[in-house]
Amino acid sequence: MKVFAEMNLVSPFESMMVRRNNLLYRLSSSHYSSIISHRRFYTPPIKFYDNSHILRYSEMELAPFSLRQLIFFGKILSSHGSNPKEIEKTLIQGANFVQSQLPTRIARRIRDFQQLPFVVASNIHLMETYNLYVEAFEKIRSFPKVTNRDRNQEWCRFLGDLLKEHRVVIPQLAIGIAETADHLTNHQIEKFMTIMFHSRICRRVLAEHHIALTSQFDHQKTRYKSEENLGVIETRLEVGKVLERCIELVKSNIQSQSDGTGYEFIGVEIGGARDTKFAYIPDHLEYIFFEVLLNSFRAAIDYSSRNLPTLSNFKIKIHIASSPSHVTVRISDNAGGVTQSWSPLYADEEGLPPSVSRRDIFSFFHLAERKERIRGLTQVGGLEGKVREHVRVDQNSSLTHEAEEIQEARLRIGLPLSSIYAQFLGGSLEMFSIKGYSDVVLSIPKLGTITEPKPMN
Repeated sequence: MKVFAEMNLVSPFESMMVRRNNLLYRLSSSHYSSIISHRRFYTPPIKFYDNSHILRYSEMELAPFSLRQLIFFGKILSSHGSNPKEIEKTLIQGANFVQSQLPTRIARRIRDFQQLPFVVASNIHLMETYNLYVEAFEKIRSFPKVTNRDRNQEWCRFLGDLLKEHRVVIPQLAIGIAETADHLTNHQIEKFMTIMFHSRICRRVLAEHHIALTSQFDHQKTRYKSEENLGVIETRLEVGKVLERCIELVKSNIQSQSDGTGYEFIGVEIGGARDTKFAYIPDHLEYIFFEVLLNSFRAAIDYSSRNLPTLSNFKIKIHIASSPSHVTVRISDNAGGVTQSWSPLYADEEGLPPSVSRRDIFSFFHLAERKERIRGLTQVGGLEGKVREHVRVDQNSSLTHEAEEIQEARLRIGLPLSSIYAQFLGGSLEMFSIKGYSDVVLSIPKLGTITEPKPMN
């Protein structure tokens, strides 16, 4: 393959890939437009392997970041007060950092696509994601260096558009991997999806944090905003209030997706250090709590319908514990538990975060077990991985078969994604179960000194 690249020729394998992509496009254009109707699909065929820029950027060193570093940068901006020149200078430094990091991070994920088996990589859903990544890589790489306030504003608008365009990535990856799972081992599925979503979260945090800081400090009206909010981070996020908000959102979700009865009889108790405050990204914590609580509520309703106990017998108990170094939240329910399985999920777990192998309910492998359960993702259009998406959908939902399919698909991708959010910056999400009972334990470091996960190449 290297010889073909050096001679600037198209290899036989690459030629076959291009022909297959064109055929897939012609055969499935009508189906595809229903998935991403907001975006025109066709672009000139992208060379799958022959791109020296991608290879060069993928081999560059990354600069891992921690929550504390993101907070520190926000506090530097805050310390400038009403000095517009210093604010502009610092924001430009932040823009340059993001601009230097994104191409390398995307290039590494493009290389991961290129290392998939051909039959997997040629799946139309995965090819669309691959094309999006290559296009984003080229756009970011060619964007002029940010040197002044106006260029930074343009950079933020550019990043915002890319973030919106890439909302299709989560459903596309999930569907593509589910459809090609017969050609991959459990370990390959878990490792590929874990790497892709870890990297996606890192990139989006970098981009969204810079956009939020620019909005916060580059406008006179919001320049003196409290330091409790710095970019996408709340420095005094109260765990108990986040839980209360998520409980209400879950109840609203269930009411909109069912006949509206039953859920109100499920008791929820919050105990322990509920007034604990720590620095974290609220979108991430909300998503984890929402998905775990939604799973508990749905399990209780389902268990009640099959075993006839009244829902008033079900209790969800939440306990919050706080230490100098960690915040730990245990969510317990008596909705039947999860059948124990003593066999390992993977034959080879090397290179995976330790919590991945604990329970397959938080794994991506189970997406392939019943492919029809994620078909609802084709109707979603796009996912950011945030709770507000559920709220928007619920406000316009009705009790239809399509709505039920979407809800089921969201749940099946939501729990694995929650685990990735928890592992981001050093946390963990684990399930412990005996017959009839389940405990889900979320642990998050308080100090914010742990950097993003080490890239697994």
